[in-house]
Amino acid sequence: MDQATVYQVIGVCGFLFYMAGYAGVQLGWLDGNGCAYCLSNTIGACLVLVSLCHSFNLASALIQITWIFLGVLGLYRRRVAVASAHQLG
Repeated sequence: MDQATVYQVIGVCGFLFYMAGYAGVQLGWLDGNGCAYCLSNTIGACLVLVSLCHSFNLASALIQITWIFLGVLGLYRRRVAVASAHQLG
């Protein structure tokens, strides 16, 4: 398998993470505010960003970086909320 194919496979895996999360929310399997959905989007964005190392596109890279930032922020906020709930309870 050549290098271009490896990057393409990584990008397709990122796409699958994006679509799995979105489908999960639309089908009622995942909570749109839950960690699983947030994590699937963050992983998807990371994989697509890696794939852009082979064939760079600035607009797509900016989208992925923003998606990663928002995903990490969402996971952090959920962790803080859970920690606060445990301290109160």
